[in-house]
Amino acid sequence: MKYILAILVFVVGLLSSCYEDKGNYDYQIMNDIIITLPLPDGNDVFVLGDEINIQPELTFSQGVESESLTYSWTFDGTEISTEPVLKWIVDKEGQYKDLRLAIKDQDTGVTYYGTTMISVTSVYVNDGWVVLSEKDGKTMLSYLRSTTKEVEEDGNKKNVYDCAVTKDVYALSNGGEMLGSTPVSINQHFVTQWGGQDETSWLWLVQKGGQGCVDISGSTYHTEGRLADMFINGGYPEGFEPQQVYDLYLLSMAVGTDGRIYTRVKESYELFNTSQFLNDQVLSYNGNPIDGTMIVFEPSFMDQYGVLLYDKNSKRYLQVCDYDSYTGAVYSGRVTAPVVQNEEIYEAHPNWARIDDMAGYKVHHVGVYAYQEYGSNVDGGYRAVIEKESTGELYIQDFRISNYGKAATVVSQNEVSELKGIIGNGAKNLYSLCFYQEEGKPYLLISRDNVLYLYKFDGDMGKRLIKLHTFTHNVTTIATGGGSYEQYAGVGTEDGEFYVLNLYKDVIEEVIKTGDSEKKIAFKERDFGNIVQVIYKLKTVRGGSW
Repeated sequence: MKYILAILVFVVGLLSSCYEDKGNYDYQIMNDIIITLPLPDGNDVFVLGDEINIQPELTFSQGVESESLTYSWTFDGTEISTEPVLKWIVDKEGQYKDLRLAIKDQDTGVTYYGTTMISVTSVYVNDGWVVLSEKDGKTMLSYLRSTTKEVEEDGNKKNVYDCAVTKDVYALSNGGEMLGSTPVSINQHFVTQWGGQDETSWLWLVQKGGQGCVDISGSTYHTEGRLADMFINGGYPEGFEPQQVYDLYLLSMAVGTDGRIYTRVKESYELFNTSQFLNDQVLSYNGNPIDGTMIVFEPSFMDQYGVLLYDKNSKRYLQVCDYDSYTGAVYSGRVTAPVVQNEEIYEAHPNWARIDDMAGYKVHHVGVYAYQEYGSNVDGGYRAVIEKESTGELYIQDFRISNYGKAATVVSQNEVSELKGIIGNGAKNLYSLCFYQEEGKPYLLISRDNVLYLYKFDGDMGKRLIKLHTFTHNVTTIATGGGSYEQYAGVGTEDGEFYVLNLYKDVIEEVIKTGDSEKKIAFKERDFGNIVQVIYKLKTVRGGSW
């Protein structure tokens, strides 16, 4: 009994001790923090050199901000700031890495976190204009990234189109190394659509001097291959002088100044600088060499499994096939001729030029545009400017091909008498067909010497041809593709001026109504030397099957 009583006294004393000790601890009510990191304009992709400004949104459980807080901003684990508000000039690359804010309450020792994912890429990876020019006898490659700038108009601030210009980007990226001289052409191609910087387009650059024809990485602007090394004998075939180089999914095509085409079939779409060209035969149709000086190449439009060209030798349109991703069939290098599907249209219009026999017609230009019917895949539409040799009459010829190796559908052939006096007659004409014809941009741009015209396919009679701008010097290159649905066109002139023209509907309507528009020229930059070619370089392939 005494033993049990002793235990009870001990337990009661222990409980009493615990109760009394409870008041000795300094218990604090936690002022928990919820951190939200709003990205500027909701944008999660930035380039090196951008400034990121983020004012974190903090919610405190007690409704008031704690006084003893410290801040640590990190990107991909590296601290970039200790200020409450982030102002960071981006200097580190990373694909969808953590941008994190850690806030520590020094009174409690508790750290709270907020995080978001962003990507930081090379300055030269994103969509933008690439200008190939010759200045002071040297090839110059320049990159102009589309951006915006803030201006004040009627007392209000707004963002307008602008470009961040990097002239001679190749020399800057290669320690001052020069490309060469006498530039001829550039074309973009894609290494892969999956992952990292390799998804960006690369550039085939043709020049006569220096390094010659080279393949340049679109993210580092380093030379990754030389065309001459890709021929089976380590050099060009006799008499071959490159004019253009195209890379498709598996098919590569090197076109000479005489129009002859040399091809190779790659083992993988990722192998752009392996395997070799054949140099013992040229691409032919019915045993005769094909002329490749009029190839319709839209690098981001790959559902067609190849390219279309107008062969001046056989006087007909031909398809150079590539790869059928739906069936896995490899057709690379095979040449087919589109067969007319709706033959009855020629019965109703016997005077129309036949796409399978263009004898008696001169093809001035043929371009590709995208169209989509009944929810199907985006297919290829083609519009050509043709001239009837016996009369000099000019027409727009419109036809469509759903797949390479398949039948073509002839849509229309309309006379365009407005173009008389603009096309031909010793003038220098250049053309660019907007890719998104069915998205509010039914335009064909045509230059005659120093004057640029816009032909509006759905315009009213008498208002289809618009004199868009008169430059001080001759136009040397036109490229559409700037922005979504081709809102902008890039134009280069022989005196080294580069223009970005605004093709928004309201601007075109103002030009039609008044003859001009202050909004017409969105951007202008000088001092490129002699501009040879401009392209709108895409970061990733659009609307294609690869």
